[in-house]
Amino acid sequence: MDAGFLAAERGARLRAVLVIAAAMSATYGVAAFVDLLRPQTADSEFEIEPVVGLLGDGMPVVLQVIFWSVLASWVAVLVLWGLRGKVFGHFSDVGLDSPRRQRMMLTMIAVLLLPYAIFPLTVIGQHLGVLLICLPSTAFGLWAVHRMQRYRRMPAWLPLAVFGWGAVFAAGFGATMNIWYLDYAPRYLFDAADRLRMLHTVNFGLALDAGVFEELGKAAGIAIVYLLWRRHIDGVVSGVVLGAAVGLGFNLVESIEYIGDASGGVAYFQYFMRQSLGLMAAHTAFSAVVGAGFGVARQLAEPKLRRIAIACGLFAGISGHFASDVVFPWFGRVSHDWFHADPAMGTVILPPLALAVMQGPLVGMCLLLLRRGLRTQADGLATELRAEARAGFGVVTEAEIPVLLRPARRFWLRVVMLRRYGLAGFRALGRLHQAQLDLAAHRWHRARGELDELAADEHVLRERVLRRRREVRTQLAREATR
Repeated sequence: MDAGFLAAERGARLRAVLVIAAAMSATYGVAAFVDLLRPQTADSEFEIEPVVGLLGDGMPVVLQVIFWSVLASWVAVLVLWGLRGKVFGHFSDVGLDSPRRQRMMLTMIAVLLLPYAIFPLTVIGQHLGVLLICLPSTAFGLWAVHRMQRYRRMPAWLPLAVFGWGAVFAAGFGATMNIWYLDYAPRYLFDAADRLRMLHTVNFGLALDAGVFEELGKAAGIAIVYLLWRRHIDGVVSGVVLGAAVGLGFNLVESIEYIGDASGGVAYFQYFMRQSLGLMAAHTAFSAVVGAGFGVARQLAEPKLRRIAIACGLFAGISGHFASDVVFPWFGRVSHDWFHADPAMGTVILPPLALAVMQGPLVGMCLLLLRRGLRTQADGLATELRAEARAGFGVVTEAEIPVLLRPARRFWLRVVMLRRYGLAGFRALGRLHQAQLDLAAHRWHRARGELDELAADEHVLRERVLRRRREVRTQLAREATR
C-alpha cells in the first residue's frame, strides 16, 4: 500500500484522538462555566461563595490543583500551536501528516489528558495498602478477561493499556465531573421549603451524571484503541475484552477510594461487593457492553452503521449504570426497613440478590455476545485456514487446522512442548499458533470487506508464520542434539 496513503490515514486517526482529548478537556471547561453561573444563595449551608466553587477554602487541595492544571494545559496547547514551527520543525517543508506534525499532536493529547490523572493517582497514593489488597482480585479478573479470547488474541499490552486508561484517565474524568455536579447542582436545585425533595433530585441527577460521564470516559479509551490499533480487533469478542479491561481499571480505583475512606465492617462490605462478588459486574459489565458496540462496528463496512452500533453499545452501558445507581440506594433504604430485625439478611443475602437482579441481565448479555462472537470467529477462521492450507504456501497444513480451532488442544500441545523442549519450545509454538491465526483473521476481514487500512500485507503475515515455524524447528533440532 502507498506510503503516502498510510501516513495520511495515521494522521487522520491521530487527529481524531486529539479531538477526543480536546472534547474531554472542553467538557471540564463547560462544567466550570456552569458552576460559574450557579445561583448565589444566602443559606447558611452555602456560606463559601467563591467565583469558582472548587476554589473555596473548604475544598480539597487536589481539586484546586486539577482546576489550575486544566487551565495550564489549555495555555500549553496554545503555546505549542504558536511555536509549532520552532519546536517541531517547519511544516511547510514536510507533508501534512509528517512525523513532526504527529509528534506535535501526541504532545497536545498528553498535555490535555494529564490533569485527569491527578485525582486517581492521589487516591492510590493515599491508600497504597488498599491497592495491594485489591490487586490480586483485579489481576485475576484481567487474566479471566484475557482468556475469553479463545482463538486469535490481541497483544497482551493492549488490554493492559486500556486497563490503565480506565484506572487513570477514565476514573479521573468521571470523578471530576461528579465533583463539579455536586458543587453546582444543590445551588441550581436549592429549595429551602423542601430540602428532602431537593436532596432526592440532586442524588437522582448524580446517578445520571455518573452514568453518562463515567461511561464516556471509559468509552474514550476504547475509541482510541479502535482508531489507532483497529487491526488487532476482530469483532465482538475483542470489544468485550477491551471494555471489560477498562472497566476493571476504573473499578480498581473506585474500590480503593471507597474502601480506603470506609472503616470496619463497611470497608469489608465494600471489598466484598466491589472486588469479590461484583468484580465482573458493575463497571466491568457496563463497559463490556460499550466495548461490544465497538466490536460490532469493527465488522461493519458502512460508516453510518458503525456509528449506530457504537451509539447503541454506549446507550446500553449508560442505561445500565444509571439504573444501578438509582436502584441500589433505594434498595438499601427499603431493605433496612424490611429486615431491620435481621442485619445478616440485609448485609449478606440481600445485596448479592440485588446485584444478581440488577446487573445479572447485563452480565448475561455480555456472555451471550461473547458466545455468539466466538462462534462467528471460529467459523470465519476455519474457512480461511482451510483456504490457506489449499493454497499450498506451507503456512498452514490440514493437520494443524483442528489444533488451531480447539483451544484445549493448542494448550495441551504447548504443555507437551514445555515438558519435552522447555520454556523456549513452549513460547515458540505459541508464537507460531498466534501468527497462523493472525493470517487467518487477516484473510477473514479481507473476505468480509472490513480490512483495516493500516493492517500488515498478507505476504508479510505469511513470512512471519514461516519464520515462526523455523523457530519451532530450531528448538526441536537443538533439543534433539543434546
